[in-house]
Amino acid sequence: MDAVVCKNIKKWFGTGAARVEALRGVDLVVRQGELLLLMGPSGSGKTTLLSVIAGILTQDEGECLVSDINLNAMSDEEKTHYRGKHIGFVFQSFNLIPTLTCKENVSVPLLLNNVDMKTALQKAEELLKMVSIPEKADAYPKELSGGQQQRVVIARAMIHNPDLIVCDEPTSFLDADTGTQVMELLRALAKEHGKTLIVVSHDPRIMPYADRIENLEDGKIRETQIAKH
Repeated sequence: MDAVVCKNIKKWFGTGAARVEALRGVDLVVRQGELLLLMGPSGSGKTTLLSVIAGILTQDEGECLVSDINLNAMSDEEKTHYRGKHIGFVFQSFNLIPTLTCKENVSVPLLLNNVDMKTALQKAEELLKMVSIPEKADAYPKELSGGQQQRVVIARAMIHNPDLIVCDEPTSFLDADTGTQVMELLRALAKEHGKTLIVVSHDPRIMPYADRIENLEDGKIRETQIAKH
């Protein structure tokens, strides 16, 4: 089953002489349960493409379907609601709320979906156990290492059982060992829970964990590599 289908995606910023073409006609299909790695130099369009797929940005031409749904046919409110239910996000900057404990941070997507506090916190503790830091449930982000914070972010991305998880440079602030642990965790989630993961990175250490690698350059996919596991 296809989780994401992009057809001739074009996206530009600015107008006239100042116009920059970020995506120049991208065709991409991502299968359910696949871990896809988007690689390429800075400015190649990786994050722009990820943002279009996640419904954060709207493409100027082409079509993007997520689970056969055209997000561009939705209003901004409908898009926000869809993302809150069906898409999980893992950012390089963590985006954890410093005044909330780990379990409270993890519970946020459920609370936004009107789940009651007690249920949301119980589920958050289950997810923290799944990412192997149950003892950090009542700790605050500042008390955690970078790798531990990234595990909290992954738990938060998983808690509402999304179909698709998008990750923007998930290992950029992590040392080699911690980055490896995070990628092993993400790959396990994809395989054991049937989640589709799209990871944007320029970190070559991630390559062994991908099912497929798409290389972007100047807003186009230039090369496809099928991973050998």
